[in-house]
Amino acid sequence: MGKRIKGLAHIGLYIKDIERTKKFYAEMLGFVTYFECVSESPDGDIKVAFARNGDCVLELVQLPVPLQRQDGPFEHLALKVSNIEEVKKELESKGIVFDEPEITYAPHVFPPKGSKWILFRGPDNEHIELNELM
Repeated sequence: MGKRIKGLAHIGLYIKDIERTKKFYAEMLGFVTYFECVSESPDGDIKVAFARNGDCVLELVQLPVPLQRQDGPFEHLALKVSNIEEVKKELESKGIVFDEPEITYAPHVFPPKGSKWILFRGPDNEHIELNELM
């Protein structure tokens, strides 16, 4: 499995105002927004922006109805993988149960080929995402 996990893909943050957050990370910390998209949901649009400073990437997610979080905005650790289907099978064989049974494929997230992801929980109930750019 070590050859298929390639390192940190990004750190996900649930935020309340995507424009305010992009401005803060750009002006205060030098992050550059390099990709944005909108996904439809039954509650309204989900706005997503990816911002980078060096090899640190943040995924900023503005939900139509903000979550009430006790622990701040950090939501998940995303690991960059190759062959997400094989990594999923291997982890399932070790007893990992995924939050959803199927891998999500989103062609509009990093076109032209899109990306795939799936989440599971770590030992302290933290979200861990497997993420593959197509």
